[in-house]
Amino acid sequence: ISINQACVSCHAHESSRMMSMAAQAHAAANDSDSNINLPSVPVAELRGHGDGPIHIVRFTADGKYCITGANDRTVRLWNPTRIDPAYRAPVITTKTTSNHGASSSHIIGLSSQEYYGRQLPHSQQQQRQQHLPSALPMQTYSDGHIHPIYCIDANSSSTVLLSASDKTLLATDLVTAQLKQKWWGHMGRIEYVTCLGGGSGANNTNETSTVGEEIYASASYDSTVRLWDARSRSKEPLMILDQAKDAVTCVRMGKGGDAIVTSSVDGKIRTFDLRTAQMITEDIVHPVTSFSFSNDGTSIAASCLDGIVRLWESNTAATAARTTSRKRVFQKLYSAHKSNNYKVECAFTSNDEYLISGSECGAVAIYPVNSNGNNMDATAMVNANATTLKRHAGPTCSVAACPRTSRPWLIVSASYDGSAIVWASQSQHDCCLFE
Repeated sequence: ISINQACVSCHAHESSRMMSMAAQAHAAANDSDSNINLPSVPVAELRGHGDGPIHIVRFTADGKYCITGANDRTVRLWNPTRIDPAYRAPVITTKTTSNHGASSSHIIGLSSQEYYGRQLPHSQQQQRQQHLPSALPMQTYSDGHIHPIYCIDANSSSTVLLSASDKTLLATDLVTAQLKQKWWGHMGRIEYVTCLGGGSGANNTNETSTVGEEIYASASYDSTVRLWDARSRSKEPLMILDQAKDAVTCVRMGKGGDAIVTSSVDGKIRTFDLRTAQMITEDIVHPVTSFSFSNDGTSIAASCLDGIVRLWESNTAATAARTTSRKRVFQKLYSAHKSNNYKVECAFTSNDEYLISGSECGAVAIYPVNSNGNNMDATAMVNANATTLKRHAGPTCSVAACPRTSRPWLIVSASYDGSAIVWASQSQHDCCLFE
């Protein structure tokens, strides 16, 4: 009997060990699958702006192109996954030794596609990494811009470019680069612009918006948000939201298109329900420099000047009528970035697996998003497996993630050092520029 009991015990122990190994293998496989979409490698640089910071970067709503605004008072359109054929790659020098021991150098002239597409020895791979190829420039927009560009957006059909020149809102044809309309009225510099009916910053996927695509919003240092109708000849705003007590840093359309959400330096995020005319206020306490919706619309990430990005459930119009209490913060991210003096942006990747954040130290921080936030302690500081991407020499002020669900591995960052970098995952590094 004792022998049988020993055999049963041994068998149970072996089964437990095998199950543990299987669980570890399954977890490793999941981590591996997740890491496939982790942006980690610089693949191209957006070259063309003049000296000075690149303040803002955005993807178009279809995810095919990106736009940048800079200190040189221009906005530029790029294809981030194509190499500029006019860019000259660095010259490769190879050394050969003859049978008599004499060495000679040979210069190999290659096109950009050949240089970045060919297999190189390990010693030359490091040289190639130091010289990123230039992404393909598509168009330049300068009409009406007499001040540095701090905010831009494009509508959902990628036909209209929104930008701001100090206190003036501009609408430009994205294809012809011709200025279409101007609006003015703000008393302070415009800090954020968006197309409420659908744009690169909108979150209306598979939802019917109550606001048309021709309705634009501008947020300003004068503590107001103004709504403008591009279909009207009137230059007066449709509505002025003046509840903020300090500069308004961001404005976006909420999930479903029936609520407008704003953030302010006064530490509050306000949700305006367009159907019930109610306002819900989330008191973050610390100044909020930007915020971003998850692509499923269930979470908000707010970047604050205390150096922490806070994640919590969003107040949608459906819940706004039922509650006025503050939502519980379920994740705080802080270890891989710094944000105490500069405005830095954050953004979710298209699959909502990662949150991208800029940093004052010049890095791009990538945090895994906890999908089980409701089971976490509200004060938990979750920073496990944060990734830091280093390429910029100045503060990384703006980040953008490709909205296409097939490209969760593609992001772009812009910095005060005058550079904008395209990042991709390791698995897509060799093919994303030759699609």
